[in-house]
Amino acid sequence: MRNFLRFLLFVAAAACAVGIIYLWKTAAPAPVTEEKSPPTQARPAARLAEMDREFTSLVANVLPSVVSINAIPADSLDPRKNLLRGLLGAGPGARPPAQLGSGAIVSKDGFIVTNMHVIENAGAVQIHLNDGRSLPAKFVGADRIADVAVLKIDGGDLQPLAFGDSDEVQTGQMVIAVGNPFGLQETVTKGIISGKGRRMMSEAANEFFQTDAPINPGNSGGPLVDLSGRIIGVNNAVVQNTDGIGFAIPSNTVRRIFENIRDYGHVVRPWFGVVMLPITPAVAAQLGLPDSKGALVQATVEDSPAARAGLKPGDVILTYNGRPIVDWKDLRNRVAETEPGREVPVGILREGRNLKIPVKIEKQPGE
Repeated sequence: MRNFLRFLLFVAAAACAVGIIYLWKTAAPAPVTEEKSPPTQARPAARLAEMDREFTSLVANVLPSVVSINAIPADSLDPRKNLLRGLLGAGPGARPPAQLGSGAIVSKDGFIVTNMHVIENAGAVQIHLNDGRSLPAKFVGADRIADVAVLKIDGGDLQPLAFGDSDEVQTGQMVIAVGNPFGLQETVTKGIISGKGRRMMSEAANEFFQTDAPINPGNSGGPLVDLSGRIIGVNNAVVQNTDGIGFAIPSNTVRRIFENIRDYGHVVRPWFGVVMLPITPAVAAQLGLPDSKGALVQATVEDSPAARAGLKPGDVILTYNGRPIVDWKDLRNRVAETEPGREVPVGILREGRNLKIPVKIEKQPGE
């Protein structure tokens, strides 16, 4: 009997132990499995793929607006000269070669902006579009000093590019240059704005953007475009025998010239009416200026906007329309970009006092 009782106690103890183990197992939380994140190298690859898609989409939207320009020299269209060449045994290769360049469509009714030097001395201009069409262009007008020309074609289904605000462009900003270097149509290069306010060795009143986006012969007149697909410059020139130094005319200058020619048939020159002198270190010291920045008024033209506003000889112009003036060339550039009829505040230093004088800019006399 005792053995039987011991057996029952053993069975009860074993049952309790099994129950406790079972309850402990079922109450234990399930093991946590960490969610595997994608490999770290996959994330940069995905970002690069997205950037690639955005860039190719940008280019696809810009290309239909960029044209190839074939400027045929007037000399090669002269029948008498061609007859003379034939009599002298000169073949077709003796004719002056066509000038190649680029341009950008800026309106749905067919206006195109390019460089004046692209079509200089042309007797006829042929435009080649992205869709394969070839159309004759009409010369509408130009600003030879700024090296900007406006052409027009008659054709439907044109895709224009919008102008951006070149005043908002920053050094280091990414850009693409589109054109037809060496006759290679639809060539796209990329780079950055390397510098602003560059002054080339020319009579141009405007300043230039410097870019390292490759610009080659045939790119002249093509657009320099920001990442929103807007024209912020027109490719103009390169420094020969260098790598990565090109220049573009800022879009605000190009837009002003285009709108003048479109609306008035010619470029409207703004008139300020001052004769300026540079401020040398010696002049700055004599006038008690902290530096050589600004433009010194030597004289005002009689009955000019500056004279009527009250500017006087000896005044130092420090700001124009809220922007600091570096020197007299800088002031000339700021005036050249002003729409006639607009009133701008001019900050001056006169006999030690800082004054602000409103000046209403007018058209050049005779326009």
